[in-house]
Amino acid sequence: MRQRRVGGLGAIASLALAAVACGNSAPLPAAGDGAPGQDAGGPSDAGAVPACSVPLAPVLSVIAAAEVLSFVAPDGSPVETAALQAAAPASDAVFQPGSSVSLAALSGLTRVLARATAAGCPAALFDAVYDVRATYAPAPPDPATTAVAYDDPRIVGWATGVDSYLAGPGVTDAHFSAPEQALGPAGTSTLDVVSLGNGGSITLTFDAPITDGEGWDFAVYENSFASDLFLEVGFVEVSSDGTHFARFDSAFAAAVTPSGNASGTAAQMGGLAGSYMIGYGTPFDLAALRNAPMVRQGVVDLASIKSVRIVDIVGDGTTLDSFGRPIVDPLSSGPTAGFDLDGIAVLNTARSPGAGGS
Repeated sequence: MRQRRVGGLGAIASLALAAVACGNSAPLPAAGDGAPGQDAGGPSDAGAVPACSVPLAPVLSVIAAAEVLSFVAPDGSPVETAALQAAAPASDAVFQPGSSVSLAALSGLTRVLARATAAGCPAALFDAVYDVRATYAPAPPDPATTAVAYDDPRIVGWATGVDSYLAGPGVTDAHFSAPEQALGPAGTSTLDVVSLGNGGSITLTFDAPITDGEGWDFAVYENSFASDLFLEVGFVEVSSDGTHFARFDSAFAAAVTPSGNASGTAAQMGGLAGSYMIGYGTPFDLAALRNAPMVRQGVVDLASIKSVRIVDIVGDGTTLDSFGRPIVDPLSSGPTAGFDLDGIAVLNTARSPGAGGS
């Protein structure tokens, strides 16, 4: 089988730049350094040859070893991939032709690279680090959980404003349609929440922007009171301008039939808010979005996230996760249908102007 080493990569600009320029010999930063450059079609250096489109596949900070990453280049180009230890330099990668990466033989922090191989354009690199585990992160008190308790000392702030609240059908109790109940600290009360309704959404803002720092950057709290038995889940999106939002990829690996109380367990899902019971938040790492097109294009700035949107998933199986599987959670017609948001905690925030991220 043909093999190619990343050392032969002809032109990759620093991921912190706004474009990928032909002839740039700067070393590729390790995943976790800076932000990716732009996709082909965005601004480029004068006279530069446009970069190939960046292959895309789901990115989840924690991912189950049973998953297979299937890469697709937006321009339809063939793809080659490589996997290596997270701390290894990209120059150690051995690329294999093919668009799929099976995680079954991998474990722990793993760096996955992918690039299109179309002729006539320098390769733009997909570069992400995955924490490969036997399952997705389980519920507390399992030591493998990623849940963030509402009183965790890592929390440095909470959402302070409501930009929009668009309730879907099924919120018929006025007490649960007050969006300000999602502001400030979360807790252990099942009543101090705002319900989104079926397919509804809410966008919260923060006194200081959330930034892509060390580890988890923010956590979302729902009011599930039956642990893994009744989880209402939602998509999570972030924005730096309140208009353009990048959505976290999601995984739902449970095989359950839609009903009034059906849900997967925390160990069967990733990238979805609401995967833990009340008092515990589902954490999100902005680094998982570094390959997202809007981030590469500079439309969403991971160093300055000012808005977080939660979108309820109607769990009848018609909504799919990032792997194309149906998502199932409890079906309800009211009075508090849909995701019940208790709060959004900030774990990494931007410092004062000019000081950079934390």
